[in-house]
Amino acid sequence: MIPLLTRRIAAALLLLQAAYVALLQIAFPVLGPDTAEIDHTDPAGFSLLDAVLVVLALVVLTGGAALLGLDRVRFRAPRAPALVWLVLVGVGQTALAVVALATSGDPAGLGLPVALLVAVGCAVVAVACVLTIRTDSGAPRAASAVPPCAEAARTPR
Repeated sequence: MIPLLTRRIAAALLLLQAAYVALLQIAFPVLGPDTAEIDHTDPAGFSLLDAVLVVLALVVLTGGAALLGLDRVRFRAPRAPALVWLVLVGVGQTALAVVALATSGDPAGLGLPVALLVAVGCAVVAVACVLTIRTDSGAPRAASAVPPCAEAARTPR
């Protein structure tokens, strides 16, 4: 069984990624240079597609963090959607690690130490997703949808 600490670390990394995405979406429009006067154009706005993609990314990241970090959420969620969600998070984290490593040598990309740090963090999350999927897909769910540790605490001794 995957250790609880590994799932909690992966959940914390996903929440950090969600905070990073949200912070960048706030910082770029506010702190970006205003080149409208130089270019004689209107400043680029935040399109509806951008907003939908950012919200979708935040939902996937925070949902994955909830499934990995909170036993109550993982055991109460329907099995098939939870497994699909974890597969989506794991594939996304693997793709992010590959992109980070691929752009590490590019002058406009990440530096090598930052790319390695991002790739290791993404790998931890992807491995936690795979191990959680393997653990949850083989074990039958309790009828009460309560984690086994909570069920054991309820039974009188």
